[in-house]
Amino acid sequence: MRQTHAARLAIMAARLRRPLPLLAILTAATLLFCLFLGWSTGRSVFDLLSPASPTGIGAGIAGVLAGLAVLELCAAFAVTLITGALQLAYDTGRHRVRALLVIACAIVLAGLAWRLSELDPASLSFATILPILGGGSLLALTIWFERAYLRPAYPGFRDFWVDVVDARRFLTRAAHGE
Repeated sequence: MRQTHAARLAIMAARLRRPLPLLAILTAATLLFCLFLGWSTGRSVFDLLSPASPTGIGAGIAGVLAGLAVLELCAAFAVTLITGALQLAYDTGRHRVRALLVIACAIVLAGLAWRLSELDPASLSFATILPILGGGSLLALTIWFERAYLRPAYPGFRDFWVDVVDARRFLTRAAHGE
């Protein structure tokens, strides 16, 4: 069970809880999003197959298997993105990572402002709120990164290289089942 990517995301969130609470929250939110995608896929498969299954057992098994497959694929994609982001951070350094975060944040917030200007406030749905939460998370990550790695006067200042190397070691150990 610990070998699944979803379990690795949960373990990462648990281990980051004390030293880096914002990253733990973002990792847990990523896991929750993967769980939501798995659940909604499983539910859709069950709803699609339930008319053809008289007892519902076959549709239930197919829904569970489809949900678990989507959960694992989504979590694997998230772990791959985290690994790629850590490699980029290791290769470029903290100032370029900050610049990339600021650029990404500006693009996301501009896109959200454009989409929300066209949207009727009465028609806000869950699908509309997810990008808003993602944009807010990216903004919070950018502010935290600036405070934690670029401002030595703030309490909680951290060494960027040590954190990146530790995170890469953690992911490498997790990939090998340690």
